[in-house]
Amino acid sequence: MREVKWVFSFIRGKNIAWMILAWLAGIVTVVLLTVEPKIISHIVDNVLKPMFEDSSVPTKEVLNQVVPLLLVALVVVITRALLKFWANVERDEIAYRALLILREDLYEKIGAQSRNFFMKNRSGDLINKCTGDLDMMRHFMSWVSYNMFECVIMVVVVLSVFFSISWEFTLCLLAISPVAFITAIRMGKVVRPIFGNARAQLSRLNTMVQENISGNRVVRAFCREPFEIEKFDTENEKYYDLQLEGNRVWVKYAPILETAANIMNSCAIIIGALLCIFDRITLGDLVIFTSLSWMLNNPMQQLGFFINDLQRFMASCERVHELYDMATDIESPKNAVTKEITGEIELKNVTLSYDGDEVLKNINLHIPAGATVGIMGATGSGKTTLLNVITRFVDVTRGSVLVDGVDVRKYDLQHLRRNIGIALQDVFLFSDTAEANIAYGVPDASEEEVKKAAVDADADSFVSKLPEGYDTIVGERGMGLSGGQKQRLALARALAMNAPILMLDDTTSAVDLETEKYIQEHIAAREKKATKIIVAQRITAVKNADFIVILENGQITEQGTHKELLEKQGYYYKIYRIQQGLAGEDEIAAALEGGAF
Repeated sequence: MREVKWVFSFIRGKNIAWMILAWLAGIVTVVLLTVEPKIISHIVDNVLKPMFEDSSVPTKEVLNQVVPLLLVALVVVITRALLKFWANVERDEIAYRALLILREDLYEKIGAQSRNFFMKNRSGDLINKCTGDLDMMRHFMSWVSYNMFECVIMVVVVLSVFFSISWEFTLCLLAISPVAFITAIRMGKVVRPIFGNARAQLSRLNTMVQENISGNRVVRAFCREPFEIEKFDTENEKYYDLQLEGNRVWVKYAPILETAANIMNSCAIIIGALLCIFDRITLGDLVIFTSLSWMLNNPMQQLGFFINDLQRFMASCERVHELYDMATDIESPKNAVTKEITGEIELKNVTLSYDGDEVLKNINLHIPAGATVGIMGATGSGKTTLLNVITRFVDVTRGSVLVDGVDVRKYDLQHLRRNIGIALQDVFLFSDTAEANIAYGVPDASEEEVKKAAVDADADSFVSKLPEGYDTIVGERGMGLSGGQKQRLALARALAMNAPILMLDDTTSAVDLETEKYIQEHIAAREKKATKIIVAQRITAVKNADFIVILENGQITEQGTHKELLEKQGYYYKIYRIQQGLAGEDEIAAALEGGAF
């Protein structure tokens, strides 16, 4: 019931009143079902029977009695049909509106999650929860829940009618019902874990498909199509087996429910006929019994379907509810700071751990506003992580990160990130126009501002030559563009923000030295002097920085200008000699062995 209560909590405002009206309309339609048999019963007992007993009754008199009753029955039928149609449409619309709210909330919550969340949750699983599982919940809200309610009302109404006519008849029918209910309960217990496992397996299938579509070029490049097909077939067969297992449960229990319902229907005819023969009920009462007995056996026949759908709903709802309740570990504090940011950055005794492993160790670093600092180090030394703690993609384990003297954890999260322009190492472009990708962080940017950012990033040189220029759709993840072109668009997107802090994470690794020099000159000549943090592997990207920081195993081991670091003859000196072609084979081998690359 907890999950049912939760999902219905998204029906809000005037929709609550409309949903209540729709369900009340359902009660009315059920009650109206009893009107026609009662009219026919009246005709049989009070019109036709006297006519057969007394042949002198004029036909016209009989018609005068029957026609108005038949017209009433016709009006009841039409009214019930219209009321049922309206209620069905209204419930469906309300369910869609409720799921609209839930989906929006869910999407917002997922978007606010931290890096750790996305490391632990597969994208295919998240997609399935936001699509297939939500659709199962909508199906329950608009159809299953109401039909279960309607069946309960149907049983209550028909038993009331039957008891008012003959308690013997009603008790005989009810004697069969425990078989159906016990069977349904056992079926529910068996089928629920199966459906839960099936939903989880479907998520794994979705993840596999999504990964193969995204990594299609890698699969083809390494000729791994047969392997991926075999892997998919294995997971697909697991999903098939789970679905088949659920069907076997249905095959095992459904015949019992069906048989109980059919026996009840046969008993209604036999018992009703016997009671009529012994004058315990009238012929008209028998008409009511035979006409309405389906209202008792139909819920039994539907019980199996309801159990199946209810367990599917519970499996889906539990998965979505768990995701919905998952709190983000990074959010804006109360009374968050939103003061103007100039760009001074300071890291004090910063340590960051992942699962017990220290990625950053006691980092102390001060970057004055407007300064340019280069960050270098071997792969896995913590360069990108250093940027992540400043932007609050992750929070430090110990120590503090200050921007303009204020701990980043005290800033409004959106305010902090709007003041940081960042070009990420893993370039992601949206399936949109080149202009929209550049202006992503500042959607109200003018064409001139977009073009200026593109020119400074040397993106204008190729964007302007695209078939539709800046209005060209670049394709999902930048398909069709070279690595260097994607990097330049990502850089233009960061520059377009014109923020007081600019972070470039290995942004020019895929461009040639001439283009890199062009970009450096244009960034340096920009009117607004931002604090720049440049993560790079190439000496040429950082040698003109105000100072350069060397990270090794999460620690700062060297710091200084290009000239000062060369004089120290440490890590930076070794990389410089290798990149300039001055190092011998022994020197290169030693650098490789020491993890310099």
